[in-house]
Amino acid sequence: MRFCVCLSLLFLFLNINLKVFANGIGNLYFLEKQRFLLEILHHVHEPLMNDQWRLLGEKLVTDKEQYVVYNDHMAKFYRDFKLGKLLHRNVYYNPLYADHYEQTLGLYHFFYNTRDWYTLWQNICWARVHINPGVFVQALTQVLFKREDYQALILPKIYELWPETYHDDVTVSKARKFNFANWIRYENVSDIEEIHPQKMEPFNLEGDLRSSLEWFQAMADVNILRMKQPKKGKELYYLLEDIGWQSYWYNVNIGIVFTEESTSELQEWWYYQLGQLLARYKLERYSQKMSYKSLALEEDIKRPNHRFKLESPKTLRIIVDRLNKLEKKVGDAITFRSFQLNNGSFINLDVDTNWLIGLGELFPYDWTQLTIEKTSQPEILLDIRTSLRSENLYYYAERVLQSYRWYRQVFQPSNPKMFIPSDLRIDDMQISPLITYEQPVDVDLSNILHAKHFYLAGQFVWPFTLQQQQFRLQHRDFTYNLQISSNRTQSTIFRTFLTTSERGYIQREPFYQLDSFLTVIYPGLNRISRESKDFRGLIGDHISFTELHQFVKLAEREEYDFPLNISTPNCGFPRRLILPRGGRGNPLKMRLLIVATVYDFKARQGNELNCDFSRGISRWDELPLAYPFERILEEDSQSVEISGDHVYWKDVQILHEDYA
Repeated sequence: MRFCVCLSLLFLFLNINLKVFANGIGNLYFLEKQRFLLEILHHVHEPLMNDQWRLLGEKLVTDKEQYVVYNDHMAKFYRDFKLGKLLHRNVYYNPLYADHYEQTLGLYHFFYNTRDWYTLWQNICWARVHINPGVFVQALTQVLFKREDYQALILPKIYELWPETYHDDVTVSKARKFNFANWIRYENVSDIEEIHPQKMEPFNLEGDLRSSLEWFQAMADVNILRMKQPKKGKELYYLLEDIGWQSYWYNVNIGIVFTEESTSELQEWWYYQLGQLLARYKLERYSQKMSYKSLALEEDIKRPNHRFKLESPKTLRIIVDRLNKLEKKVGDAITFRSFQLNNGSFINLDVDTNWLIGLGELFPYDWTQLTIEKTSQPEILLDIRTSLRSENLYYYAERVLQSYRWYRQVFQPSNPKMFIPSDLRIDDMQISPLITYEQPVDVDLSNILHAKHFYLAGQFVWPFTLQQQQFRLQHRDFTYNLQISSNRTQSTIFRTFLTTSERGYIQREPFYQLDSFLTVIYPGLNRISRESKDFRGLIGDHISFTELHQFVKLAEREEYDFPLNISTPNCGFPRRLILPRGGRGNPLKMRLLIVATVYDFKARQGNELNCDFSRGISRWDELPLAYPFERILEEDSQSVEISGDHVYWKDVQILHEDYA
């Protein structure tokens, strides 16, 4: 049965992609789907006003012949719908609530298992009319991430779909009350102003879209309005409130959910990403001269007023209790070298790969396994869209990662000497100036505006866009150069980490991996140059919801060849956030660590940048992804992984400048 399902989906995939992917340009088949997707997600929190899609969405397709598989999740979902048991449209949605998750899973299968686009089309319209918007968006996002025949379709960024989740209450209130007709009538007397297209920030998008003639054609009929920037935040506000920082973690977790194969490799990747975020957060605290070596629970945190509140005392107690139980389980596993599985049986952790079984049960990485009790109001920590905004998350993450690394250090077989290259020495490293600055950027708030602005005589239109200008952390591109001596030809992997200027115990300092690359080293002197814009896994700025819609309309008029890479991958980390904010006047002193390892010819290429984990994740070799910091290292002088000719330490400084 599974083979037949896969074969059927393969034929469907080939049929769709022959039409859509020709020459990397979206044709009319693709553009029709893309425009529909943007219109159906427009003002997704409000009742659908498009009569065409409302008519198509009167009934869910229940004919089982129209699905590759009709499973129990679908049967239960439809039964609950008929009984009126599904989540009401106006109820706050959180997939960490068990019943919300089950409904999402059911709708997801009604989307994913469709045999053709027209069945999916009708089901999407039906769900848009009848189903809670949160359930609808979550299920649809999963399908577009996981169905290869639909992965070319572009979703608006999550903070454009739910702007009220990512912006403070003052901004949301102003946008909701905004009336375009009154704004024109009273000659723009407000803190919202119209700007010329050339004034949109940042002007340099990926692919130079905003400097193209086609962009001016696409935006010709759109009034670009800008809400004046709010007061700047202090301390860590600019990082924690950064929409790219928050949405990255949301997309990573969304991509992992519903992945069919639960693997230790995917678990390792998730904990590596969590470790990267924690290290990056600690480096920001270090740059602000705040304590960072050991985090503590924060109390009385003052943040801009948001719909989502800090975690309640009840939530805090539940999480701390779970952490205490985890740490005890890990301690017992290490002490007694055995572990009781969820099914009640015991395993010897020293036998074969039993330690991996214990690792999998002790440290879940799929957040849907962490169901919680329903809360009286949305809490930023308990919503995957906003969890990185909570400073307490990093305290919890630190405790989890300490247990994770301790367990791995005890049980994971390790022979780092096998990966230490011989006849190779890193002689020198030079790096261009590291400079950060605060960059203005316009963020699309159009989905907060009242939907009535976007319908004329029953037809969908997009007459204007409302942008909020924010200031965010950015850095100038930089280059570093390595000088390597070798006595033979060898394929080598280099990893570059950023850490503090402290010289204390190595395990107490955060190490954030900036770069990793594979190259061939030849006998003699080798010079290698790396550009920050080429670092793996990073993305630049993307096109907004409004612009994307206008480009689709232009392409439908055959005035533009719509490229399928017009948007940035959802699971790429923002390139602009890899450096902590530098010092004004007095530079921020830090260090770089470069580690060389032997290439074992086992590199693999995945598609995790696009939030697709079906083929696994990318990696250079079989070393742990966080190597050499996946475990607790000894002091510098005693740790073979970070001492010797194959490593190089470099003192660096980061400056912060005003934006020009």
